[in-house]
Amino acid sequence: MTTYTVPRGQGTYADTLMALGLGRLLKTLNSQGEVRIHLAADQDAFTLDISQPVLIEAGTAIELYDYIKTERDNTSLASAFDYEREKERRQQFFKWRENNKKTPMTEVPESVFPRPDYSLYSSLVDMLKPMDTSGYATAHRELASERFCEHVKIALDAFDGDGSPLSKADAGLKIRLKGNKFNEVSVVQIFNPVTGKGMNAPKPNSIGMGQEKAPLILEALKYTGWFIGAVAVTPKGSKDLKVLVVQPADIELETLRQIMTEFRQEFMGGGAIQLDILAALTLTETLLRHDEHKTLKRGRPKDILSGFQTAYFQNLGSAKGVTNISFIALPSWVRLADENTEGQRKTWLAVLEEHRRVIRNLDESHSEERHLLEQYRDFLSGQDVHAFLEFLSNYGPHALRLADRGKFVLWMTTENLGRVLGNMEHAERNNIHRIITDAGFQSVAGAIRRATRSSLYAKKLQNDRTYDIHYGLAQDLKRSAVTKTKFMAALSDFVAEYMNENLRAADRGKRGRAAVTTEDLLSVGILLDNNDPQMVAMLLIAYGYAKEPKEETGEAEPTPADDVSPESNQEEQA
Repeated sequence: MTTYTVPRGQGTYADTLMALGLGRLLKTLNSQGEVRIHLAADQDAFTLDISQPVLIEAGTAIELYDYIKTERDNTSLASAFDYEREKERRQQFFKWRENNKKTPMTEVPESVFPRPDYSLYSSLVDMLKPMDTSGYATAHRELASERFCEHVKIALDAFDGDGSPLSKADAGLKIRLKGNKFNEVSVVQIFNPVTGKGMNAPKPNSIGMGQEKAPLILEALKYTGWFIGAVAVTPKGSKDLKVLVVQPADIELETLRQIMTEFRQEFMGGGAIQLDILAALTLTETLLRHDEHKTLKRGRPKDILSGFQTAYFQNLGSAKGVTNISFIALPSWVRLADENTEGQRKTWLAVLEEHRRVIRNLDESHSEERHLLEQYRDFLSGQDVHAFLEFLSNYGPHALRLADRGKFVLWMTTENLGRVLGNMEHAERNNIHRIITDAGFQSVAGAIRRATRSSLYAKKLQNDRTYDIHYGLAQDLKRSAVTKTKFMAALSDFVAEYMNENLRAADRGKRGRAAVTTEDLLSVGILLDNNDPQMVAMLLIAYGYAKEPKEETGEAEPTPADDVSPESNQEEQA
């Protein structure tokens, strides 16, 4: 086994792109060998293991990535990506969809679909103008020359894991290619988000108008890794660009490439915040579905691919500049145990689909819904149970208000909430399972549900006004949860009113509903004695506003939106 090491010198997706590109180079030099990439946290580096040593034969020239041919380019390279032709094909697809809105996506002819990775090319055309004279094109031509082996040897020597690889690469180029005008290319931000024209370090001590130069082979590896692990998306309603690069934790390179191909086919964009969330949820679903190589037999998807490194490029008119660099993790609460993994796989896919549909139904242009999306992203990024409960305790009342106005609403279900909360890190320490399975807790949560969503749907669907709809209940309970005494007082007030409504309904001979007993209140009081009152309060709200699995409300399914293809809700790039 031969091992290579790529340090995470920038701390951004630039390092990941370089590691993925090196993996592709190793695989290309030895097609029989398997390349495995592993994130070594203790070394703050990626390690790549190839099962057979690579051999470099004199005269070898390999195409590591696609040359992009634009309108002004007269190249005769047969393997080039014809950007203008693919752009026209994509436009034809949207015209076809406009004229065939009622046609299910499953019946759309395959020949009509645009390439799912089109935006990887269009974003480069937009960011690297003019394309044919960019470092991207220059490196492609250089690596097709007789100097290919010279560059590759430098890359392999640089990453052999016995020192500081990037310094070695720089030194190697200066010594072995001194005086050669092709020994370096300009660094651009789309591949190096912390580096740009004029400012070439996270904490620069000077700023000039020149662009930083870097060894050609190192930048070429980033170009190569771009097509393996990157996703480029235009957020809905903007002309900005969001770049997401998958961060491998421990995976075979070819499997990663296949998973990302499947991901791009399934991933649908949205607003800037939605993109982060939907990318993490969709990639987790893709990992669970991908079983060709038995990728995930047990354990967590995030132990294979840990998440996405991202950069947000804001449109500044004549150019785009980086305004945010972040990381979005895959959910740690998705886990396959040793037994019945296929059943668990289907269960988690249902949970992820529920979350994904709820997130897609939120409109980021509305401040309240944007705040909900931010709370969910905080939960996903930090894997924090309190952030999730904050989201749930605000989402339930929001959904109730929408339903009251006749809007379509997607509800979380109690069954899936239990699965997520029970698998959260520190769930055992927070006694979550014991709280949500407590009989008194379930009884009070059921009363909250009957006094809010059930009463609302009885009124809307059956014109049944027997029971009041407690619109502000969640806010009252949450506001009083600063101490267990105040919360118990507010909860008791609600239960008293709830039981009075039951008595009045019974007196008029109307349908009854389940009572809350003194034992139930006593049980909740014990939970408050032994746990954080805010946690108990938000759990009650979350379960009270969630939908029971067998609950029939007559809620309609949503009408399929027009943005049914991976890129159809993104504005045309370039």
